Amino acid sequence: MQYQAVVRKFGPAQEVVVTERAELPALRSDQVRVRLLARSINPSDIITISGAYAGRMTLPFIPGFEACGVVEACGEEVYGLAPGTRVLPVRSAGGWQEFKDTDPSWCLRVPETLSDFEAATSYVNPMTAWLMLHKKIGLRPGMRIAVNAAASSIGSILIGLANAVGVEPVAIVRSEGSVARLSGRLEAVIVDRADGDLTAGLAGRHGLDAVLDCVGGTHAGLLAAALKSGGHFVHYGLLSGQSIQPSFWASHPDIVFSYFHLREWVHSEAMGDVQRAYCEVAAQIAQKVIATEVREVFPLERIGEALHSALPFRAGGKVLLA
Repeated sequence: MQYQAVVRKFGPAQEVVVTERAELPALRSDQVRVRLLARSINPSDIITISGAYAGRMTLPFIPGFEACGVVEACGEEVYGLAPGTRVLPVRSAGGWQEFKDTDPSWCLRVPETLSDFEAATSYVNPMTAWLMLHKKIGLRPGMRIAVNAAASSIGSILIGLANAVGVEPVAIVRSEGSVARLSGRLEAVIVDRADGDLTAGLAGRHGLDAVLDCVGGTHAGLLAAALKSGGHFVHYGLLSGQSIQPSFWASHPDIVFSYFHLREWVHSEAMGDVQRAYCEVAAQIAQKVIATEVREVFPLERIGEALHSALPFRAGGKVLLA
């Protein structure tokens, strides 16, 4: 028997996620069984539970895109992955349970230099940040970039990775409390509390090479206007709830605009390439170049309390299930 967090209908996570006990199925000959040790609660999980991606999810399902564990058993057709190996199963949900049966080729090897909690927060945000910086914009010394929601978990990772190559970002936050949470070397901090704040903060700061935007809305246009010709605008979130109108980008042909979704990248790449990228990220975590603050940890069977603590998402660390 095992505990599982199950979604049987789409809706607000605190209302539709329930904990159940279930029998373990027979392990398929071509799969591995991973005993999961720690799991993150991420916005992507909550969005999926809401039904935003209902077209690609079949009810009922077990949420959780980021979880680490240890290989418990291997089917007789599995080679190259032994019991006891620490892994992070990717490419599918299912992390909010005690055991996950999965394709062995979808298991990223977790280095022993990472703790379970570090491993459980090493994928969604760090991989997204690393790939945007190194694959999307080609981060290099001397570049000037701007990061909004800079006090968030991923914001702090973006700053740390940028600092590692000598780049000091322009950080944009919404409150003085968020300013206090910022760390790393920064070109400037802009507190964007009201209309006019961002415009004033960006005055004299045009000629940016890249903008990493997870907010969207009208302020995206202000940030884009600060880019130099040929600058990159990477959009990876919608915290404002307001989309960027396609007409805006049509009127700015000199800007390189792109979306980034980790799921799409992982599903389009060979797993060898995903593992190599993950090794780069894991090394940055092991060397303390980047880190994810953990605010609270709950046992899986107390998923309701964990969701109450995690939502709404805010600066101040991740909530984990262990």
